[in-house]
Amino acid sequence: MWRPDHGLLAQQLGDHFGIALEGRPLPSKGGFPAFELSPLNCPPADAFRIAVRTQWRSLHLTFQPGAYAGELVLQMGRASPERRALFVQLAGKCEAERARISFSVNGAALRVEAAESWPEEWRRLDLALEKSPATVNTESFADNDGEVFSWTRRFTGLVLALVPLEEDVSDEDEVGGYEGLPEGAAIRVAVNRYERSRINRAACIELQGSVCKVCKFDFEEAYGDTGRGFIQVHHVTPVSEIGEGYRINPAKDLVPLCANCHSMVHRRTPPFTVDELREIRFRGKRTGRISGL
Repeated sequence: MWRPDHGLLAQQLGDHFGIALEGRPLPSKGGFPAFELSPLNCPPADAFRIAVRTQWRSLHLTFQPGAYAGELVLQMGRASPERRALFVQLAGKCEAERARISFSVNGAALRVEAAESWPEEWRRLDLALEKSPATVNTESFADNDGEVFSWTRRFTGLVLALVPLEEDVSDEDEVGGYEGLPEGAAIRVAVNRYERSRINRAACIELQGSVCKVCKFDFEEAYGDTGRGFIQVHHVTPVSEIGEGYRINPAKDLVPLCANCHSMVHRRTPPFTVDELREIRFRGKRTGRISGL
């Protein structure tokens, strides 16, 4: 019988988001496998869990804050407009893939896309995603694993879009507000420590896909499961030119590129735009100046 490898999944998603995660099995319902993910080495009562339950051809994922995670929920409600916008974008991508998202704050159901109308004081957060039909509990273990990975990755990204962030300061320093994070700064999350750049990278891939925007190279198509979700991410504006305090928008400021195109885009200062490099490559193919094509 198929069982998802929750340990491997925690490792893969931890690498993807730059967060140390651990996975644990959950009691099955109806004989269908279930598991949960949570930040590693964090007090469970103060952190959160993501529960993943499979049923016959369906997936159910829920955000579950710890018993004493009221401050975490409160600060998620105070996420900056940029982080709220990212949450809306990621939720829209999930819904475009025919998933259903349930989103309630303080017991009242909210429209995900109407971020401007969300209350600011969050005492309770109920967030869940259902994908049905889903390719799980089938005879193809590889298809089952791929489906679980994809939707757990998407839902984890949705949660992390709102997780409170603060600048990484020493213990004796006063901690400021939770107004997002300047790109490149070392940060601390209320439940763990990681780099914002990794979260932005993951959001870029989720929103724009993992196919190179210049040459259309697809790592998963070329390398199978090993290449699933892998791509480099290019800053449209070089990091060195980004002003202090600028907050990266993963949908506009980042673009997925393969290693070859990422190298080529930096062959000039300032870097080529994606459109410029695509035109250069097209001209090379047309004139036969790209070897092997």
